[in-house]
Amino acid sequence: MGMGNFDEQEHERREKKLSEIESDSEEQPTEYQGQITFDTEDTTEALLDRLKEMKSKDE
Repeated sequence: MGMGNFDEQEHERREKKLSEIESDSEEQPTEYQGQITFDTEDTTEALLDRLKEMKSKDE
């Protein structure tokens, strides 16, 4: 087994363990409250164009 295989398996093991801890945790809130505001000079159209560009790069 190469070192890369060990690293990948260890990473997957840790991710699984963390996801189990997170999903079993009773300390996490079930409801989120708050407000987010953004100050920008960009138009809505410019922001939508940027979002489309970012999504096309992910595909």
